Amino acid sequence: MQIGIKAIHQGRFSSFINQNLQVGDELEVMLPQGRFGYQPQAQTQGNYLAIAAGSGITPMLSIIKATLQLEPNSQFTLIYGNRTSRSVMFKEALSDLKNRYPQRFQPLYLFSQENLDSPLLSGRIDRDHLTALGNTLVDFNEFDHAFICGPESMMDDAHTVLELAGMPAERIHSERFNTSGIVARPANAASRNATQVEIRLDGRSLKIDVGSEDDSILDAALRQGADLPYACKGGVCATCKCKLKAGEVDMAINYSLEPDQLAAGYVLSCQSWPRGEGVVLDFDVLGADDGNPLDPARTAATRGHTDAAPPRCPQCVEHCLPVPVGLSTGTGR
Repeated sequence: MQIGIKAIHQGRFSSFINQNLQVGDELEVMLPQGRFGYQPQAQTQGNYLAIAAGSGITPMLSIIKATLQLEPNSQFTLIYGNRTSRSVMFKEALSDLKNRYPQRFQPLYLFSQENLDSPLLSGRIDRDHLTALGNTLVDFNEFDHAFICGPESMMDDAHTVLELAGMPAERIHSERFNTSGIVARPANAASRNATQVEIRLDGRSLKIDVGSEDDSILDAALRQGADLPYACKGGVCATCKCKLKAGEVDMAINYSLEPDQLAAGYVLSCQSWPRGEGVVLDFDVLGADDGNPLDPARTAATRGHTDAAPPRCPQCVEHCLPVPVGLSTGTGR
């Protein structure tokens, strides 16, 4: 297994990994979270688009590599934005893929801090650049699926441009790694009385009070000593996912649960507030809809995209997946 961690200036975790971590050191990490991905099928002939910026290339590289290898009749176009050509992550790996699949892999690089001959390839990936690319170099209507990962504004612009170009929303798949400040707490939370919620975890039940000081059911549970699973608190990672067994909740935003999971009653506890008494949340329930990410049989099950921006992840402001990592290394750190 390989992972990619981009060094961020003054970033505590990325600096430690890139400068201090040694062979033989051990890291305690969570299992992979989220559902962003694609399961290639040998018999499938598809035309796919990836849009990434910076370290957003990390999940894309695996998707592109596996698809080109396992679907011999499929094609992949990558639109990849960076500051300069020197800052491109996995530059050699992408070049190797281009050399190996010259007719089936088409990378397009945009640089925001380099002057290129073509204005189409100079600047950030935004709505104007994507619209111009769609009118000249690529036809967004030709793609069967699109995968997007990068800064929030770029992802929002990409969603908008692709949908305006006619791509169905269910064929646009995204992975968010940073979020901006929205909280789940409703506007009238200060005037609400405390509401009791039942939490089921590890075969045990715990009743908690969700009050005006809490931003969500998750926050209330943590405040009262419940050891619930969570990571980003931003509606992104789905670590805090649970099943609503009774009652009703309002969920502020959702960037991780699929439509079939929502229909099955799953909610994000970090984004949920009880509408009234009688709410029961079960963290022990895992259904069949927690399986592998996107495959051809699941094209209708796609990541939700809303107009609201998600809240900022309190765990990390770096360009990495917002999951907690406990460090236990050979140096005693």
